[in-house]
Amino acid sequence: MRGEFNGLQKLVRDEAPYAFYVHYFAHQLQLVVVNVAQCSPAIADFFNYIPLIVTQVRSSCKRKDALLAKHQDELLDLMENGKISSGTWLDQESSITRPGDTRWGSHLRTLLRIFTMWNAVVDVLGIVVVDAREHTCQGGASGLLIKMECFEFVFIMFFSINLLSTTNYLSQALQRKNQNVVEAMHLILDVKESLQDMRDNGWESLFSQAKNFCEAHDIDVPNMDDLVGAMGQSVRTKNKVTRLHYYKVTIFNVAIDATITEMNHRFNEVSTELLDCISCLNPANNFSKFNADKLIRLAEIYAEDFT
Repeated sequence: MRGEFNGLQKLVRDEAPYAFYVHYFAHQLQLVVVNVAQCSPAIADFFNYIPLIVTQVRSSCKRKDALLAKHQDELLDLMENGKISSGTWLDQESSITRPGDTRWGSHLRTLLRIFTMWNAVVDVLGIVVVDAREHTCQGGASGLLIKMECFEFVFIMFFSINLLSTTNYLSQALQRKNQNVVEAMHLILDVKESLQDMRDNGWESLFSQAKNFCEAHDIDVPNMDDLVGAMGQSVRTKNKVTRLHYYKVTIFNVAIDATITEMNHRFNEVSTELLDCISCLNPANNFSKFNADKLIRLAEIYAEDFT
């Protein structure tokens, strides 16, 4: 539908050259995040593993019960040690669902659930490995366990949670039926500013989050000065970079830059200005949003139709 050359947009503009294409904003945001997940091989690999992990820990009633029991035991232990207050976490949902392919809000929920139930998930994967009668029965649980208990997985998990949390509020707001157009424009600008601020000032806090989590869960934190293959390539490749460069530039910067670029592309100035101008014609509250300057600008945008 969005195709400028052979889609529905092309057919409409053949009949009305001054027609502007403005896609459904909530879906636009979903497309932004989908493209970002594919911008880095490491991030794409991470999101490929998430459904496999979820499937392993909830593929049977026995595993679901074990997951719930271990998580509840952990919460009770934290409560007894005074680390959480009674009722703070006990009423929360204690299940993990597979993320949807097109609903990126579900990816955020799944990642948050894995984060809060980390020990329980790791323990259940360990049970699957131990209980396996033969290697083929593990269903890859051993490999998933190794994958989870490494710094890169933890780092991308925290990064994805932070990134998706930034866009999640906007996604929910854009799906409200009573969403005000002007408010939506402001929310989009706020998200763009938040993303830029994350890129400029968010690295240190993100790295600290991942490092502290790894240390608390006995996961080795690699030396950031060690050399690794660029773009996640083999260590035998001649093109090597430091781990710091790999995580900060190849993953962190690339993903945020891709998000900002996609946001600017899909929520461009023409679309936002057009909707802002049209909002002045809203009849609600006796045309309380009417603005003569915006109406004049709207006439300039559709100059051919006003001649």
